[in-house]
Amino acid sequence: MHQKTIILIATTLAASCSTGLLATETPCDERVASDCHYSSMYPFNTIGTLTWTKNNGRTAVGTGFMVSPYCGLTNGHCVYARELGHVIHRDQIFTPGACIEDDVRRGEFGERVVVEKRTNDKYADTSYSPAQAVDYGAFHVVCPFREITTFMPLCFGYESDWAHMAGYPVSSLPDSSDTWSQWIAYGDVTETHDRWVRYDARSTGGASGSPVWNWRSGGSLVEVFAINSCHFNSCDGAGPRLVWQNEDLIRSWMRWEPSSADKAEAGCLDLVLTTFPRLADFFEANRELALDPHSLRVENPVAPPPTGPSRRYMQVIENGYYEWLEYDLQPGNPETNRLVLLLEAPGMQLPGEAWVPGMAFNPHHQGWLSTDKAVALYSGSAGRAAAPVLGIDRIEIRDEGPYESVEQTAPDLGDFQPDFSSDQEGPGHEEDPCVGDLNEDGRVDGADMGLMLGSWGTSDPGADLDGDGDVDGADLGLLLGSWGLCV
Repeated sequence: MHQKTIILIATTLAASCSTGLLATETPCDERVASDCHYSSMYPFNTIGTLTWTKNNGRTAVGTGFMVSPYCGLTNGHCVYARELGHVIHRDQIFTPGACIEDDVRRGEFGERVVVEKRTNDKYADTSYSPAQAVDYGAFHVVCPFREITTFMPLCFGYESDWAHMAGYPVSSLPDSSDTWSQWIAYGDVTETHDRWVRYDARSTGGASGSPVWNWRSGGSLVEVFAINSCHFNSCDGAGPRLVWQNEDLIRSWMRWEPSSADKAEAGCLDLVLTTFPRLADFFEANRELALDPHSLRVENPVAPPPTGPSRRYMQVIENGYYEWLEYDLQPGNPETNRLVLLLEAPGMQLPGEAWVPGMAFNPHHQGWLSTDKAVALYSGSAGRAAAPVLGIDRIEIRDEGPYESVEQTAPDLGDFQPDFSSDQEGPGHEEDPCVGDLNEDGRVDGADMGLMLGSWGTSDPGADLDGDGDVDGADLGLLLGSWGLCV
């Protein structure tokens, strides 16, 4: 068993949709703490802490959740310094399944250093309001967590009346002894807007980036429809929805993969991918693991649905990328039966085109799934084909407090004018704003300039910022361009 100790002096990353302090007494708080058993199980095993050390030596804490072997989603403000116009340049660490066991804090699946951080152009634009409508981003890792093979499904265009949320708040907890455990919150959805949603589920420092989802089919299936970003008061939370405007961007993040050279250099193990035909065969042979067909309310495609698609799903199941559409047979009825159209799946040749009224209906050649195939898809979506977790990469995490809540205030609602164009990707590569910090004291100032001038005209690699072999005016320009505190 691989063991590693991390010393953390923690601050918490949170966002507030409105100004004001959190109440010390929270009768609305319905959060419950999880433990190592549940945090190692799907879907909670995909959720983890996103941490990085700040200039003051304290460790900022946010939440993220893996949506593919190499990609996690979180808030934009967890990876991007919006007011400064650049990604957070400090090394960030993602640790899924963090928990407490016998007073020892653990990471059930190891940890990974983030290699790329991404957000979208609207969050990068400080004039765009409200920020909670577009406060989403992503991070990438080189080596996957080998025991996590199925990830939470993303549901686009879904309007739920209920919300669950799980993350890692490390401030304002009902029981501070459970700090660094995963906390689960739940409550009614109170507002659904074009781009964001608000719910009565407590959000506080550290829970930024938590997935917001709904259970269905008797609690067997989970569907993420938003990302927790902020709060208006001490009892609620809010965050950007998954909608058609961010489908293409999030899909591209999910499909990202490091180069073969990068994976080889890092010593990554090859992924074992299960194709959809093999997934269907697995549940045919292991019917006791399959979901109940009646609870899924799926029908054989013998006639076309009355309208176009109701929801779009993207999910990585057993390391293979899937995308499918659901068509409600009674639109507006949450208990209706539905048809399923598969757009993409490993090992399948599919047209990948959404069916809409007016198109020819061909249940055999358009990706429409029979009841048996739909049961296999949803059973895989529920993580029922995943191998048992052994904790082979478990690490120990030790922290030394104290905790301090760091509020990052998002703009109030203001005059929100929705932009219905597809979101474009904002900065995704790390640009170090401390390129001129020669003495590594966390700031670029006169001391660094003095060191550079002392090496003027030489090839000193410590001062040759552009790597051209000479310490000259070009290097001085880079230093002056990074003048000030490193953030």
